[in-house]
Amino acid sequence: MLSTGSEHMFESSGAGRNVVRTLPVRLQTFGLFLFAFSLPISFVPAEFGIVFAVLGWAVDGMLNRHWKFVAHPLFIPLSIYIAWNILSSLMSIHPLHSLWAVADNEWSVLIMFMLFWLVPDIRTLQRLVVVFCATSSLAMFYAVWQVFAGVELWRGIALDHFGDYYRAVGFVGFYLTFAAFAMSVLSLSGNLAVELKGRPRALSALVAVLSFLGIVVTFARSIWLGLLVMIPVAGFLRSRRLGTIVSAGFALIAASILVISPATRERAFSIADASQNETRLNLWATSLKMVQARPIIGIGEDNFYEYFPAYKVEGFYDTIVHPHNDYLNVAVSSGIPGLAAFVALWIVAIRTGFQAWKKARDPFLKGVSSGGAVAIIGFLLGSFFQNYYGTFANCLGWWFMTGLMMSAWRLSNE
Repeated sequence: MLSTGSEHMFESSGAGRNVVRTLPVRLQTFGLFLFAFSLPISFVPAEFGIVFAVLGWAVDGMLNRHWKFVAHPLFIPLSIYIAWNILSSLMSIHPLHSLWAVADNEWSVLIMFMLFWLVPDIRTLQRLVVVFCATSSLAMFYAVWQVFAGVELWRGIALDHFGDYYRAVGFVGFYLTFAAFAMSVLSLSGNLAVELKGRPRALSALVAVLSFLGIVVTFARSIWLGLLVMIPVAGFLRSRRLGTIVSAGFALIAASILVISPATRERAFSIADASQNETRLNLWATSLKMVQARPIIGIGEDNFYEYFPAYKVEGFYDTIVHPHNDYLNVAVSSGIPGLAAFVALWIVAIRTGFQAWKKARDPFLKGVSSGGAVAIIGFLLGSFFQNYYGTFANCLGWWFMTGLMMSAWRLSNE
């Protein structure tokens, strides 16, 4: 018979083992929720959320020999894209600088892996989305207030005038970054509103309306163009009738905004005015010359400024930091092979989202998977006119949408 002391020793040992088993899981969960809560407000705690989630995953694997890993075809083009980027950077004129730029921009992909591997069930995914939409709504309210108030209280900066209004930046400090973020919120909440019923549908629709207004008040033309395709796709995905209704409704709302707001109308019409897009057109021509000169290996990440003088097309420039186009930016940095892998990566991602939408029986999973896929379509369309993926802050939102979609795909298969 065991003595009382021995029994206590074994009980303590069991409790210790239980802590070892559960602590990493709690750390994973805390990291994911910290990211979802913080992303609409501040990128710094969101980055810490990734660190906590990865740390919990690694500790769980090492101590408990419980490595959570699920393979997916997406990993093939993703691996090729990152590997080719590294190779291009190693062969560039500034290898260490380029490698650091690759790491700085691409490490946000970890949030996709963590969501894909660590979300245990639909209920946890629901809570993550609810938390994200709640703080996103706060950011959208703030943006709408900014367009009239003209100040960003978070950093204490005055906003740019746009007609009788101001260009909203939300909590992130830059209108393009906020516009891309708002677009992802619109896609997620809008698709959930279509799939859900009752109170969840009403709340999702409210978030969608707020995020749509948030996009409008940024005056970001590239995201506006993304909406022209993204919104009809979300409707026609369900049925021809819904697609027609959604497209007609969107056209009516857009036309009304253009009539009511001269500043918005002027901004929209400037899309077709070459004289107001001279910098972008010249940057594209310059970028194509760089690609023609180094089509296989590229110039390495973040070296555009260094090579610009040698390939510059004559004309007006108000910025020369990047090509103002994600596809040209990838082709310039890592050549045609890098661009091919980049495009293949997102084709597989979108296909995965639509596969999950078709297979899922749970309406929430259908909304998340289609919302993620449509958000990626919006990003890819906006990327023809702006450097979204090439900016780390945008990558956080981009990979978060992909991670939610991938998690929905895994749960729908399980």
